[in-house]
Amino acid sequence: MKDSSRTSIMIVTAFLLGFALGGLSLHYASAQGILGLSTSVSQLGSALVEMQKNVDDLQKNMGTVKQVKDQLTSLSPQGGVIPGGDKLKKGGDSLKDMMPKF
Repeated sequence: MKDSSRTSIMIVTAFLLGFALGGLSLHYASAQGILGLSTSVSQLGSALVEMQKNVDDLQKNMGTVKQVKDQLTSLSPQGGVIPGGDKLKKGGDSLKDMMPKF
């Protein structure tokens, strides 16, 4: 009988000791996660915000480029084709041919 009560006390003591140490390690891991990862998460968050700002600026610049392209296209009499553009590509002397003669 003494052996079974001694065994029961040792089992309960081992359980309580394991339970207490498990709870402490869980709190320690939680604190490490909050303190250790918070810096990394905030750096990642600020990097994502900066990337989003860069994407927004790029889209704004692309809109400006498209607007300028549309304005230049509307100025061209042939809908975007520059008169004599093919002559300019072929040689520099053809530029002189395009100049009006006085």
